[in-house]
Amino acid sequence: MINKQQIQTNISYQRVSSFKQSTNTSLDYQRTRITDYCNNNNITNLTQIQDVDSGGSSNRTGIKQMEHLIQSGLVDTIYITKLDRLYRSVLEGAKFIKLCLDNNTDIQATDEPISTKGSAVEMLQINILLAIADFERSNIASRTLQGKTSTFNSGNRPHGNIPIGYKHSKDGMAIDEGTASVINKIFRKYNQLQSLGKVETYLNRVGARTNRDKPFGRKSIYNILKNPTYAGFISFNGKVNMGNHTPIISKRLFTSVNNILSA
Repeated sequence: MINKQQIQTNISYQRVSSFKQSTNTSLDYQRTRITDYCNNNNITNLTQIQDVDSGGSSNRTGIKQMEHLIQSGLVDTIYITKLDRLYRSVLEGAKFIKLCLDNNTDIQATDEPISTKGSAVEMLQINILLAIADFERSNIASRTLQGKTSTFNSGNRPHGNIPIGYKHSKDGMAIDEGTASVINKIFRKYNQLQSLGKVETYLNRVGARTNRDKPFGRKSIYNILKNPTYAGFISFNGKVNMGNHTPIISKRLFTSVNNILSA
């Protein structure tokens, strides 16, 4: 965090999203572009702030930090590479720009000829750029959903995380013999004992560990027992489909266990 002794009047802001890390939007690229621009224009007192999050969100740590500094009247100019690094949402972007205008804070972009202290034409250009960024964000979300839906319909997991008992393979995921035996024991022991607490006690007694090398708790056991992946299914968006992966347990055992859980 920046305290009052460290406050600087100019901010270099960079953002990348978790789903888009291309070369020309990387943090290093943005930081270098802004630093070079400021050096070439004799701009000093530069504070670095960055976010790794979606451009549609207003709950980013860096953005919140800047808002606090702007509201305190401590920021002269915010330097970015492009307007969409601030926001990809028209509504959130407009709110942030109004905050800057109300507090006499300028926004300048190294790769776009914009300034919030510019002419009416420049402000119109800013609104157009925000609209374009919002449209691109919607398209990215739509394409991501379409891609995941297609992956799901083909029988593969649309998510990147592989559950314990499996490992990554060229075909998607394969059984991890070491941890798959633990999964098998969890289902069989619960089907026999019909108690999460007793299964937890058993697993801790035999020294079974999670993927994070921690003892199994009741919540993690419950989540495993409810996961249809282990019976050969995949789930996405509230739908269940047959998966291409090899099941660890039978569908009969999965059904029996879940009937007990629901009783």
